[in-house]
Amino acid sequence: MNKILLALAILGAGTAGSLTARHFTMRLQREASATREAWVVQTRLLAVAQSDQVALREHIRELNDALAQPRALEEDGLWSALQTNRPGQLTEELRERLLEELGFNWQSSGDYVVVSKEAVRDIHLIAFIDGKLTDIAATVLAMTPGERGAVEASVQRILTDIEDWASSHIERSEPKDDVVAQYTLPNDPTMSISNNFAAGVFEAVGKERAELIMPYGGLLVNDVFEKPTTMIVKRYLVGDEQRLEFQVRYPRRTDGPYSLSDHALPYQFLPIFPNGWADVAKREGFELPKESQEK
Repeated sequence: MNKILLALAILGAGTAGSLTARHFTMRLQREASATREAWVVQTRLLAVAQSDQVALREHIRELNDALAQPRALEEDGLWSALQTNRPGQLTEELRERLLEELGFNWQSSGDYVVVSKEAVRDIHLIAFIDGKLTDIAATVLAMTPGERGAVEASVQRILTDIEDWASSHIERSEPKDDVVAQYTLPNDPTMSISNNFAAGVFEAVGKERAELIMPYGGLLVNDVFEKPTTMIVKRYLVGDEQRLEFQVRYPRRTDGPYSLSDHALPYQFLPIFPNGWADVAKREGFELPKESQEK
């Protein structure tokens, strides 16, 4: 019995070993087949890469040959002018050609037209109305909302500074005889208001655009502080009717007399009397002609 069991065990072990060897052989065959296929694919890719490399070398050689050949260039007046001049120094004809080449002409856009910065300076752009930037000025100068706000804040600061200075420096003379009001604004060459305005605008929009805006601030400051200015309001009779007139005196000339009914308060004194003649009359205690009450 034991011999039979031993024989069966030996037979089973042999069969298992045979099956194991067979499975191992099949696995090796599959791996070898996969490796061979991968090698074939890589070989093909390498052949393609080598072919591309040869073609690229040939293309580079052709380009080098082309670059080595001298090329005849036609004389171009615009190109020659640009090499020796700035665009702003070109003749009108060449400038138009340049804009045409760049696609910037009257027909290139239904909404926009490109002009030189020199042209913008020459049109004397009205930048401000009542201390606010005009929409046209903000658009032409390509201001962002932040830049526009910063510039307008600088204008408001200069107006406030002028009002503060004028309020503290204006000289009042007592009414006498036919004079019902007299005020003088002295000049002040040490004022830094204009410099502060320039610094604020320069910081907001840069040098070039600031130069287009600065004349406004300079006009305000110079008109108020450049020279002593005296305003005199007098009464006079036409028959039995009392009327009012004023003069504006400067160091070398006198403007007027002008009728209060026909002329607004001189702008130099608006920082002191923002409501015009009505403020002057209220302060000095005289009655305005009806036509002057809103001037």
